[in-house]
Amino acid sequence: MLNIENNQLAGTVQEDIIDAHAKAEFVRELCNEYSIELNQVIVVGDGANDLEMMKIAGLSVAYHAKPSVLAQANIVISFGGLDKIIDLFDE
Repeated sequence: MLNIENNQLAGTVQEDIIDAHAKAEFVRELCNEYSIELNQVIVVGDGANDLEMMKIAGLSVAYHAKPSVLAQANIVISFGGLDKIIDLFDE
């Protein structure tokens, strides 16, 4: 979140910036908390800072993504909304 001073943006942030390592670590923490394996996880990303978590997940989805992500994702969604992920599964 951005800091606001005197009703103006101060140019600083209140919390840590989430980088690629933090995203991957969060996926690992969720797996541990819910007792699931990394290969059971679906992650969605669009930029280079998502690649680390995409590498550890069972299925990675590039969503309206940058070329570097498109090249490394298992599935690419370039048109439509996130609800397109539902189409990957049988009813």
